Amino acid sequence: MASTWVLVADNSAARVYDFDRHKKTLTLIDEVEHEEGRWKNQAFVSSGPGHTITSSGSHTSRAVGTDASPKAHESHNFAHMIGTSINHAFDLHRFDTINLCAPPKLLGEILPEISKNVPQGGHINKDLVKESDSAIIDHLLAQLETS
Repeated sequence: MASTWVLVADNSAARVYDFDRHKKTLTLIDEVEHEEGRWKNQAFVSSGPGHTITSSGSHTSRAVGTDASPKAHESHNFAHMIGTSINHAFDLHRFDTINLCAPPKLLGEILPEISKNVPQGGHINKDLVKESDSAIIDHLLAQLETS
């Protein structure tokens, strides 16, 4: 029988379930907490912006680094870790297809990280991490009916 996994993630946690569509059950496979996803930008920064000296000798303050906030950078790192884990599990034949449930921004970061060889079921653009298993199942069944 084909194994269908479901990823339910937000910026602070990810859970992977085995989904039995016929029995309408979810079995937890793995869970990862990502504490940094709960932090505010200020928690990532230990010092203020850098300073530069212009050719005229005056001091100018400006932010140093990339345009991305530390929180956005950490979100991208988490998405990369999730995608890498999914690819590895698929390579080990742990599942046949995977459904992805995550807020739109995080889902948009996860999708490019997943290999094109990994068969994907549906995508649910919602934060379901705090939802009950039965609520997640309802979302999955509704998504399957529309596809």
